[in-house]
Amino acid sequence: MVTLKKHWKLICLMTVACLAVCIGAVATMQVIDNETEVAIEQVPAAVKATLLAQANGGTIAEIEMATENGRIVYEADVIINGQEVEIQVAPDGTLLGTEMEDDNGDDDDEGDDDDEDENEEEISLDQVPEAVKATMLKEAAGAEIEEVVKATENGQTVYETQFEAGGQEVEIDVAADGTLLEREVEDDDD
Repeated sequence: MVTLKKHWKLICLMTVACLAVCIGAVATMQVIDNETEVAIEQVPAAVKATLLAQANGGTIAEIEMATENGRIVYEADVIINGQEVEIQVAPDGTLLGTEMEDDNGDDDDEGDDDDEDENEEEISLDQVPEAVKATMLKEAAGAEIEEVVKATENGQTVYETQFEAGGQEVEIDVAADGTLLEREVEDDDD
């Protein structure tokens, strides 16, 4: 009888110790961002529609389903007119952002050394080419565009503006021909 009691106490003690370790591990666990490559046929219909519209006839090279801050995001690498563009879309089809790779193979947002040739001039919306104005008004969807910055980046004229839509700050870059180069959405809690 004494042996059975010793084993029973040992089993209970080991169980409690295991539970303590498991609870501690779960409590300190951090959300891990992960990415899984998926085919266009595997993404939700709304995501597919947004990707195809943004690709605008370009080639979708790769699509990844990623978890960022606990939210699912679809990221597609698309080749448009010889340029690689990353398009980020929410599962409901909402465009979260686009990012164009520059000549150095890195994105234009990272403050690389290629910004040395950048010239900026603040202009009014009435001073931009009609194609640029049409793209900006379409993207703003009724939101007020207060200022436009005309910039030269890597020898290319780019028109930049910001506006607030749906409680979020949106920044877009548009090429001189009206092509949307980048759309960045910032949540108020970022």
